[in-house]
Amino acid sequence: MSASKIVYMVATLISILISISLYRAERRDLGIFVGLWAPTILNLGQTLVDEERR
Repeated sequence: MSASKIVYMVATLISILISISLYRAERRDLGIFVGLWAPTILNLGQTLVDEERR
């Protein structure tokens, strides 16, 4: 796995963990908002990795 792909996977995991923390801290709206970042980060990462291969 390339270094750039690892960076995006870690960023996605951090986003999910922050989302769970916020949700449990009774900041549910903000937790859901941050949770929506995970698919966006994954999509951006995959797009950039694909561009590197070309």
